[in-house]
Amino acid sequence: MALKVIELFTADTPNGKKISIMLEEIKFKYKITKIDIYNNEQFKPEFKKISPFSKIPVIIDHQKNQIVFESGAILMYLAEKSNQFYDTENKIEINQWLMAQMGLIGPLIGQHHQFHHFNPGKSKFGEERYFKITQQLYQNLDERLEISKFLAGDNYTIADIATWPWIARHEWHDIGLKNFKNLTRWYLEIAERDAVIKGYDLMNTGSLIPKP
Repeated sequence: MALKVIELFTADTPNGKKISIMLEEIKFKYKITKIDIYNNEQFKPEFKKISPFSKIPVIIDHQKNQIVFESGAILMYLAEKSNQFYDTENKIEINQWLMAQMGLIGPLIGQHHQFHHFNPGKSKFGEERYFKITQQLYQNLDERLEISKFLAGDNYTIADIATWPWIARHEWHDIGLKNFKNLTRWYLEIAERDAVIKGYDLMNTGSLIPKP
């Protein structure tokens, strides 16, 4: 069997889905190597050799023998390699919204997952704090998408690919996605893309994109 150009070490999480969606969008041949984060496979020495912080996702570009960790960096790498979804003339805008996802949307909504979804009742302060933060992030995104078709402008970019899987967990958030009409419009438009549908079900388990 021919070697897949990209090997994706991943789990079924929003950060993992970013990269499978991107690989489907750019139509690169890839192989998924599953890392069972619930059984601590990410802490095994062999994985830490390619992921210094023991985090998924990681890719190996076998064509160049290049390892890339951190999902934002992976998206930038694949975008530049494919020359897609990362317009040269709009990189500053794309980078700002990509970094907003990496530094705010992912980490803070991830904390909301921990307190509200995985460990309810253990910390009233944590639950209330991250619920309000997630609600504000929904509002921030909705306001942006009122004046912009996509996060970085008129075109679908890696900023959208990075952010969309986090909003796809809206059922966990209990914020009410449908209460944010611009965010819902954006979410549904992206959800109809063939690459997103396929990349969302990265483990081939029949996972369907949640409706608002």
